[in-house]
Amino acid sequence: MSVASRAANATTAFQLLPNPVDPSPAEVAAALALVRAGGISHPQTAKPDRSLTIASITTSTRREVKLDIYDPAALPAETPRPVVLNWHGSGFVVDRFGADADVNRWMVDELHNVTVVDGDYVKAPENRFPEGLYDAVSAVKWVVAQPWFDGNLVVKGHSAGGNFALCLASRDIALSLGLTSEEYSHIKACVTLYPCTDSSIPLDQKATNEKGELPGIPMSPLSAQIMHFFFGAYLGWNPATQLSMGHDPRVSPAKAPLASFAPSYIIACEHDPLGHEAQHFAERLMQHDARHAFYFAQGVGHSYETRIPDVRDARVLDAPGGKAKVESFAKMLAFIRKNVPSVEQV
Repeated sequence: MSVASRAANATTAFQLLPNPVDPSPAEVAAALALVRAGGISHPQTAKPDRSLTIASITTSTRREVKLDIYDPAALPAETPRPVVLNWHGSGFVVDRFGADADVNRWMVDELHNVTVVDGDYVKAPENRFPEGLYDAVSAVKWVVAQPWFDGNLVVKGHSAGGNFALCLASRDIALSLGLTSEEYSHIKACVTLYPCTDSSIPLDQKATNEKGELPGIPMSPLSAQIMHFFFGAYLGWNPATQLSMGHDPRVSPAKAPLASFAPSYIIACEHDPLGHEAQHFAERLMQHDARHAFYFAQGVGHSYETRIPDVRDARVLDAPGGKAKVESFAKMLAFIRKNVPSVEQV
C-alpha cells in the first residue's frame, strides 16, 4: 500500500507526523523518507528527445533547473513552433519530474507542430514557497528566448504543477514573480489538471479521502493528514500560518483578479479534495470571460489519468474512469487549438 493510501486510511496505527503542528526535525525527516519513497508510482515509457539545465532566477541560492524537451518528429529543429510548458504534480514535496512523460509525448504526437517542455522545480520543505515558483518563472524565460519559439506559449500543470501554471497564467501574479510584460504576453492559454487553487479554505472543509482508495475509482487518495503534510512542508506547519498564507494569490491563484488570467482550462475531479475549489474557481472564471473552459471528471479522483490506459489504447473506454480521461483530454486539445492559432489545425 502506498504512503498516501496508508495515510488516507487514517488509522491510529499510522501517523505521518506524531506532532503535526510543531514536528521535530527528526519527525519531518522520517515522514519525508516515507512520502518520497514512492517516487513515480506509474512508470513512464516515453523518453524526452533532449534534456538540459538552466539557471534559476532565484535570489536565495544559485541552482539549476532541469528541463526535458519533447519535439515533433517531422519538424526541422530550426522551424518556429508553439510550446506547451508543463509542471508535474508533487504535493510540493515529492520529486516526480518525468511523471508526465507519456502525456507529454501524446500531446506532441497529437498537436504535430508543438514542442512540449517539461520543467522541474525545487521541493519543500528544503525549499519552501515561493522557491518552486521561481524555477517555473525561469523556465518561461528560457522558452520565450529560444530562436525556435514562435511566440505562443501554453502553461500546463498537474496538481501542484497546476497551481504554478495558474499563477503564471495570471498577469498580476506572473509580473510579481519576475516575468516582464513582454514575456507574459506570450502566454496564450493555461491547462490544469486537478490544481490547487485556494489554500485559504480550512482543511476540515475539504472532502478528504479518509477511506483511502475507493474500489473502481482511479485515484491517488489525499487524506487530511497527507494534505496537512504537503501544505505544511510548503507553507509552514501551523494551520493558522497555512490559512493566512492561503490569502496570497501566489499560493491561491483563485485570489487573483479574474481579469488577469489568460484563457484557462481547468479539470476538476469528483473524488478529489481539491475538486470543489477548482470547480468553483473555474465557474467564476467562465462567468467573467467565455474564453475559459472547465471539465468535471466524474468517477475519478486526484491523479486519475495515471491509473487509466492511454487514450489511444483500445481498452481505455472499458476501464474505470476511461470516459473521463478520453473526454477531458480531447477537450484539452481542442482548447489549445482554439487559443493558439499557430498550432496545426486538424
